[in-house]
Amino acid sequence: MILTSPSKDQLQIESWTMYTIGALTIVARLFSRQMVLGSWKRLQIEDWMMAVNLIVYTILMVSINIAGNTATNLYRDGEYEHFTEAEIKRRIYGSKIVILLEQAMLICTYITKGCMLMLYTRLASRLPHQRLIRMITAYSAFGFIGTELTWFLNCRPLSGYWALPVSDPQCATYTRYVIVQAVFNLSSDIMILVVGMPLIMKARVDLKKKIILVGVFGLGIFVVLAAILNKYYNFSNPNTTLYMLWYIREASTAVYVANLPMMWPLFRKCFGVGRFDRSTDYSKDASGVEMSRKDRFGKRMTRLTSQNGAGHGSEEVISAAHLTIEQRVSFEVGAESRKSRASSEDRIGYDVERSGNATYAAKISIGQKEISAV
Repeated sequence: MILTSPSKDQLQIESWTMYTIGALTIVARLFSRQMVLGSWKRLQIEDWMMAVNLIVYTILMVSINIAGNTATNLYRDGEYEHFTEAEIKRRIYGSKIVILLEQAMLICTYITKGCMLMLYTRLASRLPHQRLIRMITAYSAFGFIGTELTWFLNCRPLSGYWALPVSDPQCATYTRYVIVQAVFNLSSDIMILVVGMPLIMKARVDLKKKIILVGVFGLGIFVVLAAILNKYYNFSNPNTTLYMLWYIREASTAVYVANLPMMWPLFRKCFGVGRFDRSTDYSKDASGVEMSRKDRFGKRMTRLTSQNGAGHGSEEVISAAHLTIEQRVSFEVGAESRKSRASSEDRIGYDVERSGNATYAAKISIGQKEISAV
């Protein structure tokens, strides 16, 4: 069976459909993270990396659509003698676009891996997987550097990548580069899948939601399959652009996997579904804004109510001066103002949350008094 390159329409429809979904997941992820963290300034490094990845992802799709319909310096024996001057210029242009395509694909792939590994690092902060995740991170970084070096050393001088006639077949076929890229990419993808599944299985969510998580991360298997197939078609049909279809599928699916788990807070707010992690205690503050336990402990102003033995009520506003949350939570506060007729028999009432078997302790200093509670 003779395989041919995808048509211009096929490339456009598939690339821009998958790109639209991928771009929306990245944007939704960023808005979701802003909701959780409370400010755009509090976005973490992996969030900013994914924002940069949106630019790289866009460049990848644009370059695929150009390169897929433009000839390059890869041609069959005996064809060069029939090229016109205009054809040669067009092929030089197409070869330069392929360079942009390959670099965008490589960078997009490894930024996505980096975001996933940072997520794993946070999930496994107190688990024995931490060391393994660091090793995979180091291996992935080594793989990215090794692949880039291979590209720069594969064809010398670099202008050979777009020169016609071709002096070195490697400058047109990228064979050594493709092999190195495939080895590091596939091996690191498999490692990320293997270490990720145990983390998901240990997540404290009910069975239905755990199945959803497994399904999302299970898409990573398709990412590996797409990576294998794009290399297969690259080697078996070097004069076609079939591999570009699998570039689209691999990059897009990886973007979905990296961003879908981070979108739940936005999805929950938009559609009114229940919280994903039942271990998180959500409540509302005085303004009706929904807050997690972390948000409540993190508020800079805490309201305590004290009542004396005679039943007279008064209100005291205090500022949070120090906050530490671990398995056992403690915090110290200093009085900002006091409007109370309470005697030495005063009782301080406060709202300290409990989750499961965890106990949170508070030590409150007001003037010369210090009150401790567990």
